[in-house]
Amino acid sequence: MNRISQRQLDRLTPQVQPLLAHVAQKARASGAASLTLVCGLAEGADRHVARLALDEGYGLHAVLPFDRDLYARDFPAAASRREFDALLRSAEHVTELPGRPGFNAQAYHRAAQALLDRSDLLIALWDGRPAQGRGGTAEVVNGACARRMPVVHVSTREHAAPMLIWQRQGRPARGRNAYDAAPSRRCGPVQVAAAVSHVMRAP
Repeated sequence: MNRISQRQLDRLTPQVQPLLAHVAQKARASGAASLTLVCGLAEGADRHVARLALDEGYGLHAVLPFDRDLYARDFPAAASRREFDALLRSAEHVTELPGRPGFNAQAYHRAAQALLDRSDLLIALWDGRPAQGRGGTAEVVNGACARRMPVVHVSTREHAAPMLIWQRQGRPARGRNAYDAAPSRRCGPVQVAAAVSHVMRAP
């Protein structure tokens, strides 16, 4: 179930849109030929950020926990399925994982790991609460922290500034403590530029 309302997403757009633009500007200045947003196209934040990224000139890589027809059954509303199909058509790449009905938790967990495997920086629109199940935002954020991947946390709570969560050096904590152990600071253009520069220099 999507916990972020459309009203919240609309309120967060003035934070997310410039963030995507800053990332793109710095990456292109550092020599990136192209930029790709990797996401699962779930209802809510995934699709909202995907549309904003496409508007900023990003490519789209959809990582699905099941084949597309099976995954579409998760979206009972016809309008949601049409939106899903439209974004799939806009995607440059679609990875369909072999999830099986009745094993949703494992499928969503594998999809979260596959997303991280294909990412260099994570943007998380998140209320900061524990995940409702495996593969949820909290698990993805913790997984990124365990990999020492920069995480930009855009909080869904009102009046909260974006935060950069990133353990740049040292050995990250393992298990569920990686997020809690990682340093965090307010995230503005300077912090975004530093994270992108680090990612661009990584082997």
